[in-house]
Amino acid sequence: MELSPELRNRLAELRCDLLWGRLSGPAPEAGWLARELIEAGLDSPAVWELAGYTLSIGSMTDVEPLVREVPAESGFPPIDVQRPPWEVARDVAQGVAEGTLPIGKGADFLILELRDKCDGPEEIFRLMGLIDDWEAPQATPPSDDELRGQARKIANAATDRLEAMNDQGS
Repeated sequence: MELSPELRNRLAELRCDLLWGRLSGPAPEAGWLARELIEAGLDSPAVWELAGYTLSIGSMTDVEPLVREVPAESGFPPIDVQRPPWEVARDVAQGVAEGTLPIGKGADFLILELRDKCDGPEEIFRLMGLIDDWEAPQATPPSDDELRGQARKIANAATDRLEAMNDQGS
């Protein structure tokens, strides 16, 4: 199943909202997203059930268990923030690199939530500089490819760190 760029972006935003624990909005918004996923060819019980909420008067948090399942069934698995910081950093950085997390919000999570928990790796500090340039009106902003490339470097550094920690533990 090939998703349109617009659907991929909406799923990436939803995945990021779940990552940050900021799920908000009305349930019908999730229901309409589910209907569009069905039209795109996704056929799963959670998507069909969530599509039934298009006329609901509830909030997104009322259907949170379904909302968590739908991105995972669409190839946007949730990120468990209860795991060790380097594992979370690897998954977030991979999500940014592959486009299953929005660049800005994923980078913010790496910088604000994980930088200090991961002992401030230089790869995250480089990402901070790129994000500063990206957000500054007078600077030449880095391209999305540059930002995703730096995210790949963070994912690789996290993988290396996790392997080293496993080797020390054996």
